[in-house]
Amino acid sequence: MISSRFDLRIPFYLMILLSVSFVLSIFAMQLFAGILAILWLFEKYSEKRKAVDRIVIFILIYGLVRLAAIIFSEYPSVSVQSLYKEGLFYLSIFSIGFYVKVFDEQKTRQIIYLFIIGAALNSLIGIARFNLGFVERAESFSSGYTVFSVYLLAAFGVAVILSDLVEIKEKYFYLHIVLSAIILAGMVSSLGRANIGISILILLAGVFLKKIKIKQVFLICLVAVILAFISFFNNSTEATHRVEAPAQLSDRDILYKAAAELAWEHPVLGFGPRTFKEIFPLKDELTDKGVGGWHNELLQVYFESGLAGLLAYIILMVGIFSSGISFVKRNKAEENTIIVFSILVSIAALLLSAFFSGFIDSPVLSIVFALLVSVLAAENYRDKGNKNDLIKAASQ
Repeated sequence: MISSRFDLRIPFYLMILLSVSFVLSIFAMQLFAGILAILWLFEKYSEKRKAVDRIVIFILIYGLVRLAAIIFSEYPSVSVQSLYKEGLFYLSIFSIGFYVKVFDEQKTRQIIYLFIIGAALNSLIGIARFNLGFVERAESFSSGYTVFSVYLLAAFGVAVILSDLVEIKEKYFYLHIVLSAIILAGMVSSLGRANIGISILILLAGVFLKKIKIKQVFLICLVAVILAFISFFNNSTEATHRVEAPAQLSDRDILYKAAAELAWEHPVLGFGPRTFKEIFPLKDELTDKGVGGWHNELLQVYFESGLAGLLAYIILMVGIFSSGISFVKRNKAEENTIIVFSILVSIAALLLSAFFSGFIDSPVLSIVFALLVSVLAAENYRDKGNKNDLIKAASQ
């Protein structure tokens, strides 16, 4: 098993603070993630090696392709910004992944529970700001409505599936419903139509797979609708606009038209990270002149790091899901399967939302992703360790 040279309370409390700070304060999130990374740097090399698994390797490969895209970028002075804007994500994959593997099962569950509680807290803040008229769409203090909505979507995916845990059903049934409803209401108040649709799919999938009861879904939706109704009663500006212009495409038709024009100009390594504004050929046709990306992660990855980056991205996602599905098949009767399944649903929700936004190069959402895949990897690590112990015991 992996061991740390530090008192485990230090990384554990840092992880708790990180799990509730994602959109509350980017500075705080980066501070806690940064301190975790520094602690990890001082761990024994032999222990750090034990924590490197297939998922970490796939992410490292993706990072190396991104680095190559920076080196060969058409706009190196722009692309080099990715080194410090995305660097924390790669450090966090190592550091968060290491410490979640060091923690026992109880601590891992506490982190996941606090991730859900933190999402509900941030959702309440966004709803309150929306009701008070500070913003036209619900968002937190340090994130826009898109990041806010996708973050809540990731937490909602975990929360819905965790409804099946015995501990939640027996001790926290109604509390969990309220937390899930607050998260859903935050998404509705942020007016992200795609994410609202994905959240409905999560609920339907949860019912179909018998991870959540129809009664729970009804109560979650009822509370969420009440909160959303109050919110739109107090602030209806953006909602009214969307009702009047339901077919608005958020410039996506222009984005796809431009993508078709540029598709084969730099197919191997792309134009370089963060070069959208430099390469986009149809700026004058955009309704929103502030658009800074392709609003589609697959297009974003392709144009920034080419087919090499897109292939590395796809391999990473396939690796994550194959790892999770393999765990579920091996441990059908184990409660830990519910945790792993909740992570898979959450990452699937992130992937679906990525067709309308993106997460892997976001300063906030990439760290959320790092936490999710680290929990998945830790469950796999503990499972293999337990089975090895059983094999050794049987052979003696």
